[in-house]
Amino acid sequence: MSLKVFFDGNINVEVEGKKIVLDPELPTDADLIFLSHAHLDHSSNVDNVLPKICSATTKDLIQYRKNTEMINSINLESFYIGGIYFKLLDSGHIPGSRSLLIETKNKRIFYTGDICDKHRFYLKAAEVPRSDIMIIESTFGAPKYKFPNIMDVIDISIDWIKEQLESGFSVALFGYPLGKAQIITKIAENFDLPIIIHDKIFDINQICKKHGFPINTHFQYSKSLEILEKNQFIGIFPSSSRYISLISNLSQEKIKKAAFSGWAIEPGYKDELGVDEAFPLSDHSDFNGLIKIVKQSSPEKIYTVHGFKEEFAETLRNLGFDAQPL
Repeated sequence: MSLKVFFDGNINVEVEGKKIVLDPELPTDADLIFLSHAHLDHSSNVDNVLPKICSATTKDLIQYRKNTEMINSINLESFYIGGIYFKLLDSGHIPGSRSLLIETKNKRIFYTGDICDKHRFYLKAAEVPRSDIMIIESTFGAPKYKFPNIMDVIDISIDWIKEQLESGFSVALFGYPLGKAQIITKIAENFDLPIIIHDKIFDINQICKKHGFPINTHFQYSKSLEILEKNQFIGIFPSSSRYISLISNLSQEKIKKAAFSGWAIEPGYKDELGVDEAFPLSDHSDFNGLIKIVKQSSPEKIYTVHGFKEEFAETLRNLGFDAQPL
């Protein structure tokens, strides 16, 4: 059996005469494209006629976010093509996200995509199969990235929000529109106040709800300006300086701002972002979580991609694994 894993600007797996490209960023001549999830940095190359593998949720989210029709997509959770078995596994990252298991007669190749080993509300921890070859993302693959317990972070954020509301402030919460914003929505639902959601997040929430994720419908930002001006509220917005400045300009004295991100573990993060508080809540596994995933899968060969890929590969070699950055 011929098997080759290589990087040419894209992550490629060649097996049984098929070329499978994983979350491609550049144009490709692949036989198949796998799209692990609908974050824009993992779905940049979808406007082509090549067969594309992804979950049905991811397809709808990509079509909305990129304002395109994604043709020739395979939205099954498992199937065979030319004697190769493909199985999509929940990666625990965001709504609709999947890892990919490619299985031949002799080898099991596991591509994690962005992955999280922790439960968060309706998002389950990643499914991790045994594998012979693993391609693992290493976004937080450095020892300094060890996150506190997720439920502790959520409880602390709820306490902070409660304190601000009891002091008479409204609260604006910031996170990535897809993934983090849905977690923030569930956090905000602990309070009996109007929840105002930025239009992009509102639309994404509706798509997630269509696919079975239990998210309530709240107030859409563009249709709720009177509430912002006259009532105490909780707002949920994308975590960019543009929206943080927008909320600050509404009334800096009446609104407290908090951001949610794994990068909040870095000193000075909240000051750089311009918010009052920041909570280290990530949709990725931390350093210890990535090691746990590797041990669960127990592969013969590991390729690390993205983030701290060189450092994480070295860590894995020190633990006795055959690992190299891709």
